[in-house]
Amino acid sequence: MTDSLRENKKGIVRPLIIILIAFLILPIMTATVMYFSSENFRYTANDFLTILPGNLGEHFRRIPTSQEKENIKLQIAKNYIDLQEDRLIDKLLIIKGEDEDLYNDLLLLLNRENPMKMRSVKEKLRNKQLSTDLLKRLLEEIDSEKEANIKELANYFSSLKMAEAVREIERTFRSNEVSSEDLALAFENFSRQEAASYLMYLDDDLAYRIKRELKVHTMQEIEKEIKTIESRENDLLKMAKTYEKKSLEDQIQDLGNIDNFRMIDLAVIYKNMPIKTSGKILSYVEDGDFISNLYENINMLEVLSNTEENLTVDLAKTIHIHKNYRSKVKELTSIYERMPMNELTNVVERMLRGNNVYQRHSIGNEEIVFTEEQLVVDVLRQLRPNKVAELMSQLNTEMA
Repeated sequence: MTDSLRENKKGIVRPLIIILIAFLILPIMTATVMYFSSENFRYTANDFLTILPGNLGEHFRRIPTSQEKENIKLQIAKNYIDLQEDRLIDKLLIIKGEDEDLYNDLLLLLNRENPMKMRSVKEKLRNKQLSTDLLKRLLEEIDSEKEANIKELANYFSSLKMAEAVREIERTFRSNEVSSEDLALAFENFSRQEAASYLMYLDDDLAYRIKRELKVHTMQEIEKEIKTIESRENDLLKMAKTYEKKSLEDQIQDLGNIDNFRMIDLAVIYKNMPIKTSGKILSYVEDGDFISNLYENINMLEVLSNTEENLTVDLAKTIHIHKNYRSKVKELTSIYERMPMNELTNVVERMLRGNNVYQRHSIGNEEIVFTEEQLVVDVLRQLRPNKVAELMSQLNTEMA
């Protein structure tokens, strides 16, 4: 029975406490919101709270009343109205930047003190603010226009082939059409690989100027890309040496198309192989577009490295030499096929025994030499197997 009464009391007291708290908190919250949102309420509340005892009441007594604030503003206005116009304008602009309401109040009070003077002051204030806004807008327009021009410049360079872009960057700088600062901003718009490639081939002095103007993090990213490109080029140089020793079939299969390498990579490989090797490989490539694109990339590398090797001219000559040689082999094959065996045996023995130079060609610093022995072997490769077998039986053991 006692426990039941206790539970009933708790059931009644709890809602009463909640209601009491709600009646206390809601007015406090409402008063707080009104205190900070309504100036009149704040002044009334401050005046009422001065009755509080001790330091708390003293704090509210020290807060200026609405009338006291108006009197302070009036004193400021009376003091300011005697200032020279330029000085008054400067002070008003400072106040406007910190307290827009106080600025507007002071304008009204100053106007009451001296309407004639304030007419001139307001006009100058308006002009000064318009001038400031105009200057700001003009600067923004200049920055926007410069940014657009830089993007257009970057797009122009990117639209050119690599060698043309490098030369155009150097030309526009030398002719003072662009500054190193402008070029650095343009480089911010390039892909990191593109920017790295340009810096690798630009004139050293100009490249240094651009690097100095670039943002630190941008330069770090470009330097990383440069190292990647240099590492790739070193790998391609090693591949060029490796492919010199591979069979012709492997050379044609790997280097006669873009299945395994990019065209620019092939250009590096061919550029670093002996001309007699690279020309022989290309003499078997029937794709004219492939050879044309390869020549274009080789020429670009020569321009970028400031060399005048004319490798593509020598390559074209070498290709022609190898094709003519194979044409002669085909022609001789047809003749040898119709020869009686005794005549063919005599011809082959004479050519193998003499092994004279059949053709000699000078290409740059290299020589392409075809011997009679090589000619015989190449012709025999084309003959019918049974004819070759019969010929071998007629030759002496050493020659066979």
